[in-house]
Amino acid sequence: MKFYKRNAIAVGVLFLVSAFLGMYLGATQFDLRFTDAFENHYMIKKGEAMMRAAHTHGMPFALYNLLLAFVIPYLGCTEKMKIVLSWSGILMIIMQVALFLRGYVYPETTFDLVGFVGAFFFVLTSFLVLVGAIRYKEN
Repeated sequence: MKFYKRNAIAVGVLFLVSAFLGMYLGATQFDLRFTDAFENHYMIKKGEAMMRAAHTHGMPFALYNLLLAFVIPYLGCTEKMKIVLSWSGILMIIMQVALFLRGYVYPETTFDLVGFVGAFFFVLTSFLVLVGAIRYKEN
């Protein structure tokens, strides 16, 4: 069995970056946001919400790459298709980077559309996994 090492490395990087981003947000953005001025609604700034979205998207995408690392060798795909699948799984990270940068430079709109590139790779990866699963034949 060929183990897809690059996806496993991406898992480690994503988990570490997402965990440190969560710790950063917890250490710097934590305060009591329940005030009478907002009728006890949970109020956060849009930039902070984008950075939190980067944290919360990073963890499941890391798990998705972990699954890819173990599943890709068993899919009924050509070797070239498996390589494209592996790299597109890694390139999903672009979405988290774009969300973080969007939140960091808020209210600038520099990184608004970059996140869609990562979303495209997520859709591509899901499509290729589906195709590989349909083509799968037991030996």
